[in-house]
Amino acid sequence: MADIAGILNETAPNRPYLVAYQLTTTDANNTKAGLAPLKIVPTDDAAHPYLGVFHNQINTTQFATYLGYSTNLSDWHKLGQIHSAASQPDMRILADDSVLYAEEYNPSGRPYVRIQYYGNAGSTGLQALIADPAVAPTMAMTMPETPLAKADGTPEFGRISYSGAIAGSTAEINHHDYYLGKRDLEAVGTLTNFKDWSSSADNVVNDLVTNAGGNGKIGDREIFKVGSQVYEVIEAQVNPASANDYGSWRLFLMNRTTSAIQQLSPQLMGGAQSLGNPTVSFVTLPDGSPALVFTCFVFGANNGTTPPGGHIFVYPLP
Repeated sequence: MADIAGILNETAPNRPYLVAYQLTTTDANNTKAGLAPLKIVPTDDAAHPYLGVFHNQINTTQFATYLGYSTNLSDWHKLGQIHSAASQPDMRILADDSVLYAEEYNPSGRPYVRIQYYGNAGSTGLQALIADPAVAPTMAMTMPETPLAKADGTPEFGRISYSGAIAGSTAEINHHDYYLGKRDLEAVGTLTNFKDWSSSADNVVNDLVTNAGGNGKIGDREIFKVGSQVYEVIEAQVNPASANDYGSWRLFLMNRTTSAIQQLSPQLMGGAQSLGNPTVSFVTLPDGSPALVFTCFVFGANNGTTPPGGHIFVYPLP
């Protein structure tokens, strides 16, 4: 756990491949836009080796999700809008180049978890999505609201069981719900055969994060595996002055296998303290070496002189 914490704290001994702040993307007209929060997914497409999903604001109250790509993890190009009104996207490419995509869908002020499947047959799948991110998915489902919750959001894929047929699949989808309209708390949902949804509070994570100091809202997270150990990086407020205290967000690293947890303190240029929307991806760099990619969002409060917006840290692995 110490080695993982060192990388995420950006204090590990080896030289990083890339460190960048206030990430942006350009479209076909060379128009720039923010690139955050960014989830990076490696592909087997030589022209688009790294895909990224992110969101941008489209009016005073709503966001849309987008798909972009990079050939070097540094320069990003927007391919197009995926869906609106939506935010907080996540994506997984399956073994047969089908795609599972998740978002926080908010058509009318109450957010929901929404999942879309792009099958690899016919006019959908990875290549169709790259060619036109707005292509209609093979299947889509907006999950029912959690009882006693005022919102559901920040979905993130966990374990996925898929053998070529979505009708025989199981997808674990971590998310949060705004319980009783008082506090964001973690939950774990399961989508079976792309039609049956169940969800329950993740009390293990909620209790561990709260006892470690995350006593405000608990929100977005990323689950990943290293060897036999399963980890999560989780955002939570620490001693917030109010529910909307954007300067109080911190990141926590938890080993789900051992239930160990610690607060992270990424050493960002400029001293930013308030961070959210953590993601972790494992990729192959252009030179063929493996690397861990860590991204997060730097809030505009309690950020010192760190530029607010998307941040990326790419660390080569042995």
